[in-house]
Amino acid sequence: MAQHRLGIMGYGYIGKSLHESLADTNIGVQRIYNRSAKAIADLPVGLATTEAENFLESLSELDLVVELAHPDISRHVGERILMKTNYMPCSVTAFADDALSERLQTTSAQAGTTLFIPHGAVVGVDNLIETRHNWESVTITFRKPPDSLGVTGDPGRSETVLFEGTVREIAAKFPRNVNAMVACALATVGLDVARARIIADSAQGNVLRGEFEFTGKDGSRLSITKEEPAVGVSSPGMISSIKGSVLRALEEGSGGLCFV
Repeated sequence: MAQHRLGIMGYGYIGKSLHESLADTNIGVQRIYNRSAKAIADLPVGLATTEAENFLESLSELDLVVELAHPDISRHVGERILMKTNYMPCSVTAFADDALSERLQTTSAQAGTTLFIPHGAVVGVDNLIETRHNWESVTITFRKPPDSLGVTGDPGRSETVLFEGTVREIAAKFPRNVNAMVACALATVGLDVARARIIADSAQGNVLRGEFEFTGKDGSRLSITKEEPAVGVSSPGMISSIKGSVLRALEEGSGGLCFV
């Protein structure tokens, strides 16, 4: 079986863990970009770089680029990536910018490449997309430890609602914390209809909790709750989720926009 060639942009906890998790697959990580030299110091010479331009020079040699750094990657070089190869930005909050989303999709269509949206913490995204015509309202609540949100917990309160509004609004305020909210909204009712809350919760310990509530036009209701231990702004379960999205993306042959 031919080996797929992968590029990774961002080599923090998730990027490093993804790289290690692919050791037992037919996917070869060919190029890694990370802004800080310290994180990539132990990698083989020639594999990793701190120079974005150096990484971009290798795009034609890659089957897929996975972004695991920041939505600014999509803003600054997303179109350049899609002109040469397939792209999976895991900082999905970049798609809260309609103009950027349109540019990326247009570039993808013109170049014949694929723009992949990973499902992240959203369970059953295939079914949500299949029935998207029926969803009337979506409400998503994230409960996270104060530290993972970069805030100090109120010692007199077990939880503090930091924001409540639309998914588009929350994406601008918490770009590193609500990627799954954006993916869910894009797959269902849209960024301006889906409602979002983010809560700093010190009562449940070092746990990330996502609560997804869906109401259908036909009166149907769906509730999904997911809890995982927190590691910074992410969780160990996110690694298997992204790995699964990478595997599906490399098997997907169609161009354009695709959820994986």
